[in-house]
Amino acid sequence: MKKVLLLIILLIIPISVFAKTPNKEETLKIIKDIENINVDEETKIYSTNVTENKIIFKINDKLKEIPYTFENNKFSFIGGYYSNGNIIDNEAAFYLYSILENKSTIPYDETNYYNNKRIKYLIENNYNDTFIDSTKTFGITFGKEKNRINIIYNYYLDGDYPVMGIDEETDEFTNPATGNYSLLVTVMLVCVLSIAVYTVVDPKKSN
Repeated sequence: MKKVLLLIILLIIPISVFAKTPNKEETLKIIKDIENINVDEETKIYSTNVTENKIIFKINDKLKEIPYTFENNKFSFIGGYYSNGNIIDNEAAFYLYSILENKSTIPYDETNYYNNKRIKYLIENNYNDTFIDSTKTFGITFGKEKNRINIIYNYYLDGDYPVMGIDEETDEFTNPATGNYSLLVTVMLVCVLSIAVYTVVDPKKSN
């Protein structure tokens, strides 16, 4: 009977651990900490200011505003737009997306990396309103408006590879709210299966 109770407890633990997700405050704190980052050879984000509905990058000597919203566990921020075969004014939003993607542990996949080249391809060859990568962590939405298509980046806080912050003392990526618990969950599941097999094989002793 004790082994059966232990089996139930071990089933609950990995589920409760896996269910944890980052929240709005933690996500915005990570964004606020973006500063002194070179996004290419000639472009640097010197500082970031976050208001109630806008993220403001100081890129070189200019300020770039990125409107954003939170809805349930989805963080969306507005980029540029597509018009007449061109992607226009999408740089700041792409920098934000690229930094967040880099701060997660998501495996790189060219087909799910939403730079201008990929966005243009999706619009011109396989148009849908929304694309979500296979890990359900990042995605992109296209909104039609007259003669242009607006670009909206999406980050799903409850996806498989949440964005992690940096511990300033160790310079290592951390995420106190969720982290990557795949190893812990795997160990827990192995324990659960081992006890389950032992309980089934020798049920008399388990009682």
